Amino acid sequence: MKKRIVSVLLVMALLVPTVTACHDSSKDNQATKDVKATGYNPEEAAKKFDFGELSEEDKNYTIEMGYFNCDHMVGAIIGEKAGIYKALGLNVNVTKSGETLKALTSGAMDVGYTGIEGAIRAVNQGAPFSMAAANHMGGSRYLVASNDITEPSQLVGKTISMTAEPEIDPEFLTWSKKLGIPADASSYNIVDMGSQDAMFALKAGQIDAFTCCDPYASIAEFEGFGHILGIGWGAANVDSDATADTWGLCCIYAMSNDFKEKHPELARRLVYAHEMAIEYMYTHPYNAAMMFADGFDVDPYVALRTIYMKTVAEGRTITWHFSEKNIENFENYYTQYPQIPEEEIPRVSDVSKFMTTDISKDAGVDDFDEFIKKSVDDKFPLGMTFEDWYNEAKKIDDISDDEAVDISKTATSYLNKDLKDRQSYE
Repeated sequence: MKKRIVSVLLVMALLVPTVTACHDSSKDNQATKDVKATGYNPEEAAKKFDFGELSEEDKNYTIEMGYFNCDHMVGAIIGEKAGIYKALGLNVNVTKSGETLKALTSGAMDVGYTGIEGAIRAVNQGAPFSMAAANHMGGSRYLVASNDITEPSQLVGKTISMTAEPEIDPEFLTWSKKLGIPADASSYNIVDMGSQDAMFALKAGQIDAFTCCDPYASIAEFEGFGHILGIGWGAANVDSDATADTWGLCCIYAMSNDFKEKHPELARRLVYAHEMAIEYMYTHPYNAAMMFADGFDVDPYVALRTIYMKTVAEGRTITWHFSEKNIENFENYYTQYPQIPEEEIPRVSDVSKFMTTDISKDAGVDDFDEFIKKSVDDKFPLGMTFEDWYNEAKKIDDISDDEAVDISKTATSYLNKDLKDRQSYE
């Protein structure tokens, strides 16, 4: 079967009438509750950090921060909507853009949430930024199929938005092994589309499957026009039980080298802000989900499910912790497949240049695992069902039944089974 690449413009022309998945963006912050009403005070939370002095230039400086349309980047939104940046004396202009990596490379952005593969390749080629903190360790990449596809083998011959070269893509090679499907482009009609466009195309019946991050998989299952066939974990031999040092890395918190050198105190405070945003997501997940709903313009149920997936169902995958071992694990994700050419493997040519541990050490950020043990495990243990998580999250953020999102008719049934008993995806 001949592979064909379909124009995004052509497909989008067919999809204009179908773009109905998002709620009304004109009602900004319609779902988010004031953080102080949830028992959170960012000024109090910030007191645990040891601040340096801000210069007058620092006080007047507008930090340009970027993230793109993927749930892994939710920390950017939480930092803004929870008042964390303001509490730390940071003037941050947060921009959602698919060009975040290019902006970091050109120096147009000071800090940004971006994928590690592109970041490694950019820094190897001289891009002037480095990794200031981790952000997302792995998991949370999905293979989503239409409801007509009930068995993975039925994907053969179908139209799929996916990598053009599955033969050398570790994510698809892993799915090939787990799902028993071929990893060669000639077995599929491959289209080249972004995740959001692909989701709309699946809903319109123009394609049969697509690969994505969330919220697009959650939207497909919530609205009932698709289902998850597989998860891409981003590292070899990991799953929801993986520990911090067995994960690879999916997305990072990247910072301009020039910004870091000229504004060291702002850089330190941004690392604090990143930690605080992630802490808020784990300890106030209901309201964090509503921030996600408003920031990504999705249904609040989708946002709740997305935050649950990132913090419980798939492990503690969003974190500020990182080590050189995570880089090694990421590279091993590629090297486990000998058919992937060496030039296609995103190896870090200079770890000290790519990973900047000095900011985190200087800032004295907390130990992520200790934070989870102390503040999260008792309330939201791994293996907790979506329904139990939802009820506990409501209680913590003082969400009344009248305020709460009704999940009784929309909860995907497999999310309310113990993780060990789930068969829906893996």
